[in-house]
Amino acid sequence: MRLEHRLHQLIEKQASNYLGVLRDLVAIPSVLGDEGAVQRRVKEHLLDLGVFEREVFAITNPPFVPSGRSYEGRPCVVGRLPGCGNRQFILNAHADTAPVEDATSWMYPPFAAEIADGKLYGRGALDDKAGLAMMLLIAECLRKADVQLPGDVILESVIEDEDTGNGTLACTEAGYRADAAIVIDGTWPFRIIDAHLGQIWVRFEIAGIAAASCSCRRGLNPIGIVSDLTRRVEDWVAEQNRSQEQWLNISQPFFVNVGTIQSGCWPGAVPEKATIDLQIGFPPPWTPESLFAECGQIARSVQEREPRCRIEARRGSLWTPPHAHVNNAIVKIMKRTIQRLRPGEMEPINQAVMGHCDLRNLRRAAGAVKTRVGQRAVGGGNPHAPDEFYQVEHFVPVAQNIVSAMLDFHALV
Repeated sequence: MRLEHRLHQLIEKQASNYLGVLRDLVAIPSVLGDEGAVQRRVKEHLLDLGVFEREVFAITNPPFVPSGRSYEGRPCVVGRLPGCGNRQFILNAHADTAPVEDATSWMYPPFAAEIADGKLYGRGALDDKAGLAMMLLIAECLRKADVQLPGDVILESVIEDEDTGNGTLACTEAGYRADAAIVIDGTWPFRIIDAHLGQIWVRFEIAGIAAASCSCRRGLNPIGIVSDLTRRVEDWVAEQNRSQEQWLNISQPFFVNVGTIQSGCWPGAVPEKATIDLQIGFPPPWTPESLFAECGQIARSVQEREPRCRIEARRGSLWTPPHAHVNNAIVKIMKRTIQRLRPGEMEPINQAVMGHCDLRNLRRAAGAVKTRVGQRAVGGGNPHAPDEFYQVEHFVPVAQNIVSAMLDFHALV
């Protein structure tokens, strides 16, 4: 029996067990900054498989992005399947999730991992615990098939994909580098991600002038400044989109989202200050530094119109440059593999996405940018929103696609 066929059969046989693992992982909250419990569970699975190697803790020295968080008890977890050569391959998935703002707005409880109409609902089901479960499934099937590829398979369960990328970067700095990698993360299974926009989080701190509500004309309400400042940023983004050509497949590649607004403590007084947190996406040639400088210019222009206020722009923990490694070797292999396995069923496309991922932090052994691809593991919907879900029917075919692409990579390179 061909090795590929044997692995595909094992994936089909073990899939129901690992959908159970996925439900178990979804039931463990692991919001960004609080990934310790789910990482302990991933470690247990790697130990059971006999492939656990070590824990890697992020550090706060450059080139790591400052997060303001402690890394105690929040390790990356790394496993290794030994091969018979020196051609290394990384499978990477992330343990951190978006928070839940209001659990009552969910159709199904966010940590119940309920399945309905072929969808598994829960925070992180799509982004990215399906990726973790699939990585563990692939590891078990490679073990059961007694496969020794022409090099080790490195398994990385990382933290902080959702902002800093410090988890994958910590693994890279700890020496985990390879000839190719697949980041197993959430989008539709025929899409292969090889580029993404840059992203930054920016906090604007606005100081007004406090006064009693009955004397509000004597004060300066910073909430009004928030509206003006937000409109200025949105106008700048709209102007950039009018003048910017399409970047790769993304039209209008600039975006801005106001994620939080905080001000005041009661209606009896003009607030002393307000803060707003924004996420801004951008294409090259812009960088996080140049975008942040532009935010400072916008803040100064608003302050000039109302000199009684003070506005400070501060960088947040998302600080990601645009990344593109378009149609690289593993992308081409993945596309050919899917076309071979599923003709007429999945027509693979590689593309840039509006979001971001950890591709940028993977490296070859010599330090060069790795031949790499973000083959997103799942189909589903509503990441970072209520009723996030994973399309269960995609679990087997995508795991099979990834295993076959790994085999094809080793055969062709």
